[in-house]
Amino acid sequence: MHPELEAALVPVLADLHAPSGVVPTVSDEQWQDYPGAASCVLHSPGHFALGVWIATGQPFATQVAALADQVQEFAVEALWLLGRSASWPACPHHPDRHPLAARERGEQAVWTCPVLQVDVSTIGALSGTGPREPSAHRRA
Repeated sequence: MHPELEAALVPVLADLHAPSGVVPTVSDEQWQDYPGAASCVLHSPGHFALGVWIATGQPFATQVAALADQVQEFAVEALWLLGRSASWPACPHHPDRHPLAARERGEQAVWTCPVLQVDVSTIGALSGTGPREPSAHRRA
């Protein structure tokens, strides 16, 4: 897996360990061939898969926020297929109304309430356990 993609996945996958998340298996499949990009495929326990990608050479926070937005799409679909609430990550200010939005703020990637425009958490800190290495969730 491209090292920039692997590094950007660490905080995003850590957030999927939060109680409301769904942890994917990461498959090192380059599914697109855009110049200057790296990609992989996420697989859910319910057999749903989604390709995600980043533009290489960009600032880390930019990559993490862009990847978090795509992983959020994966989580919403995977959770819905499992019959669970698809509002991920849930906004603590508006429970069951909408998910948080991934944003880049300065040199950080954050989850923000899109209604109040209030930062809720740094991406990677939702689970309270800190980032985990994506290799623990990878399949060849």
